[in-house]
Amino acid sequence: MATPSIITTATLIVLLLLAPAVRAVDYPVSWTLGTSYEDWDSDKTLFPGDTITFSYGPAHSLSVVKKDTYDNCGSDAIKSFSDGSSTVPLVAGTMYFICPEGNHCANGMKLSVKVGNAGPPKNHTSPPVDAPSPVTPKLARSTGAATSNCNLNFMVIGGSLLLAHLFAFLG
Repeated sequence: MATPSIITTATLIVLLLLAPAVRAVDYPVSWTLGTSYEDWDSDKTLFPGDTITFSYGPAHSLSVVKKDTYDNCGSDAIKSFSDGSSTVPLVAGTMYFICPEGNHCANGMKLSVKVGNAGPPKNHTSPPVDAPSPVTPKLARSTGAATSNCNLNFMVIGGSLLLAHLFAFLG
């Protein structure tokens, strides 16, 4: 069995550790009736690969729709969710979301977001967890997203180190 050089192993470790430096951001949305989502993305720069996590109660659901369905509060969904916490990966262009339950969409429970074409810059980071948002009241926010990102980083780094040793062993 061939023994890999230290340079090969070190290069692999560095590459695997740098991979998490450019990461997607998750934006939490409290999906409720009576909240205005009209300017939700006005202070955000969204990129493909970022996600929006919609949290909602049993009286609501979430549909990803086309512009015409969004404008008319129709029922033709590209994808539908009803699990109470739905994470949707963003793709380039404008994305449209509605609550198809009853007249919720007609009463303003709809969101459109503009997603850029390029990948995120290296300093693209999660929104501050303790900062209030026009969509999610400060009391409803939690540190779960920040803790989750931190835990994910540790898992990626740990997994990278394990993979580096595996690749080194396999030569």
